[in-house]
Amino acid sequence: MAKIERPPVELYHDRVAGIYDTIYDGNPYWEVVFEITWRHMVRFLPRDMSARCLDVGCGTGRWGMKIIKSGYACDFLDISQKMVDQVAKKLERIDNLNFEPRLYHTSISEMPDIDNETYDYIVGQGDPLGSAGKPERVMKELCRVLKPGGVMVMSVDNVYGGMFHYLKENDLLGLERFLKDGRTNWVTDDEREQYEVTAFTPERIRKMCEARGLELLSIIGKTALPLRRFQDQLKDKKDRERLIKLEEKLNSKPELLGCAAHLEFAAKKIS
Repeated sequence: MAKIERPPVELYHDRVAGIYDTIYDGNPYWEVVFEITWRHMVRFLPRDMSARCLDVGCGTGRWGMKIIKSGYACDFLDISQKMVDQVAKKLERIDNLNFEPRLYHTSISEMPDIDNETYDYIVGQGDPLGSAGKPERVMKELCRVLKPGGVMVMSVDNVYGGMFHYLKENDLLGLERFLKDGRTNWVTDDEREQYEVTAFTPERIRKMCEARGLELLSIIGKTALPLRRFQDQLKDKKDRERLIKLEEKLNSKPELLGCAAHLEFAAKKIS
């Protein structure tokens, strides 16, 4: 039997699954980003506590776990089996879980095990939309499994935030190509793990939503303030909260979206 070659995105995430949380935990910048992310996500959680949620590109389950702790049922999906295994371990440690979570090991480009209009709320952090090869195809599949009236909240890389890498490397040809279509490669030492990533502009997000009959509810930048350059100012809890409040006032302003490394959008499937 011929050996099935796993895609580079799966190879990479299988390798880092066991240490993934430690990459971010304890870093003041990422703690702020995660807080901003959650505050934005909470705005669009269903009012009906019986709603079913799905965390796509779930990684180790950071966001799905927060959804569960908020009282909702949430399932998990990732292309990496080892990431799914990490989620399973975390679920085992939750006492009195009153539903049976479904764990899917698959790409979000094709979700054959999920019926049409299954979920009320879908979240995708860590840019699963841009890492799956064909974003428009992924959007079609996400809309298929989302119920009418349901909401998806997705985080993606920002084209304008990615320009600095090419300028730093003095790669003008690469910059020209990147600005044309937003396509680049995930940077990792192992060439077998280098996979294509698509970054987005706010305009492309709007067009994708329109093409799928989605109502775009919100776009924020993460972060509008250049907080990554001033991490020492994030160590004090009072200063951090003040900066988070400022960030929440600024990160939805259209003129500041280009300052952010990531964009996060919420879109509703029109009934």
